[in-house]
Amino acid sequence: MDIFSGAMIEFRDVTFCYPSPRGSPKPVFKGLNLSIPRGRYVALMGPNGSGKSTLGKMIKGLLKPSSGQVFIAGLALKPGEVSPRVGYIFSNPENQVVSSVVEEDVAFGLENMGMDPSTMALRVEESLRLVDMVEYRHHSPHLLSGGQQQKVVLAGILAMENEVLVLDEPTSMLDLQDRKEMLDLFQKIQQWGERTLLHITHSFEEAFRAQDLLYLEGGRVSFYGSLEGFFAGSRPGEPSQVALPPLWRLIQGLQYLGHPIPLGVRSLEELEKFLRQQYPA
Repeated sequence: MDIFSGAMIEFRDVTFCYPSPRGSPKPVFKGLNLSIPRGRYVALMGPNGSGKSTLGKMIKGLLKPSSGQVFIAGLALKPGEVSPRVGYIFSNPENQVVSSVVEEDVAFGLENMGMDPSTMALRVEESLRLVDMVEYRHHSPHLLSGGQQQKVVLAGILAMENEVLVLDEPTSMLDLQDRKEMLDLFQKIQQWGERTLLHITHSFEEAFRAQDLLYLEGGRVSFYGSLEGFFAGSRPGEPSQVALPPLWRLIQGLQYLGHPIPLGVRSLEELEKFLRQQYPA
């Protein structure tokens, strides 16, 4: 049976090297194989230099493997192809805003596709509604907050109906409230349809929002599975080198004291709800 069968994102024997002015370049990845199922929300983590953003850009087609192939929904990316099935959000939304009016920015990609005006208007309206930005449709995106700008960028990607979203540290430049709103949106997007999300982050608190964790070390996949499995020590190597986030330390402490905290508790709100149900006043 093909191990890649039914996958949305596939890397088959992928090697990637950045050009080096001196001597032979050192590969970021060498013979990388990876399979991500359709419709999953995956957090991508790892130390600096482990290849997180490189992997994300290869999925979009912004970077090309030195050898091997990247597949999206079973189709190999062609040489020079930037995948229209993959939406990419960078950390700085200003770098992705291209128009002076919000609704025009959301419509930009659709216009480039040659979509008819009536269908385009419906797509723009629906996408702005999904990110709660309809009231700002006639505003200048450059005058909005960072979080609102990121919502505009996200609306443009939703309008394109991309099957895959690569989120490259999308909250790193946002304040706490905007960060929470964006994380809530990412979870809703995954629940709305069949989209596959790959969320690059340095934060375990953000990773808790995802269904799966993909952890890179030294250009290889050292773990791919549930966060519970990662913290339980099933990751090859030295799990003790990874600092446990406060929420997980709290859950482990409660479990040690005999409280049956179930798998899948990923936030303080969920933990509080469980404890109130388990121990009613």
